[in-house]
Parts: sequence; C-alpha cells; structure tokens
Amino acid sequence: MIAVVDGDTIDVQTADGEARVRLIGLDTPEINRDDGQDDCYAQEARDQLNDLIYGKTVQLRADPTQDNVDSYGRMLRHIYIDGQSAAVVLLEAGAAHEYTFDAPYIGQAEHRDAEHAAQADQLGMWGSCQH
Repeated sequence: MIAVVDGDTIDVQTADGEARVRLIGLDTPEINRDDGQDDCYAQEARDQLNDLIYGKTVQLRADPTQDNVDSYGRMLRHIYIDGQSAAVVLLEAGAAHEYTFDAPYIGQAEHRDAEHAAQADQLGMWGSCQH
C-alpha cells in the first residue's frame, strides 16, 4: 500500500507498478467535493481505512461479477488484510454505506448486514451525520 486517497480508494504498488484501487461494495463520504468541502465523516472514514491498512501488505481480489476497472481508471477490487475484508470492517464501524454499482457482487449480503448493524447502533456516520 502506498497511500489512502479517501475511505474507499487507495494507491498501491503492484508488480506492474503503481495502481489506484477502488474498494468494491461500499461508498464513503467524499473528501474535497467540487465546492471544496468534505462530506460529514469523510476524514474519519479515510483515517479508519488508513489505520486498518497502513504499513501492511494488502491482498487485492478481483470480483468476476464486476468490471476490472471503473470509468475513472481505478482497479475495482475487494481488499483483504490478514484475511479480513476492509470493506466489512469499514461498514461495521459506520464509516461507509453499502454500494452496488451495476450488478450484485461477491459478499454483498455480508456488506448489507454490516451496514444495517452499524445503522441500528448509530455507529460512525450514522450517529454523527444527518441522513
């Protein structure tokens, strides 16, 4: 891992060079929108992802149900650290909401369950931001 861009995007070093990777199955509040403002909980989501993966080797897994690359040129991947899904950790903490772009993805039910639990417990953005 090279850098955390925001709560759902990282830059990584691969055997082929540097790549920008978008996590599959979640969306986090946006940092530096067009008006220069951050969404509520955007910095916290980025910090949580950074704390989760900083200095660690991450495993990137493609999902055969999803495109390989999105319209911004980012690789679409599930990201794992020590066998643990980064997306599920963020969803459980209330740092993200479940996001299905076009087609159901591997792990979608687990992602939705994690989001619903965080909402019910008012964790993260669910307790800090208006929705």
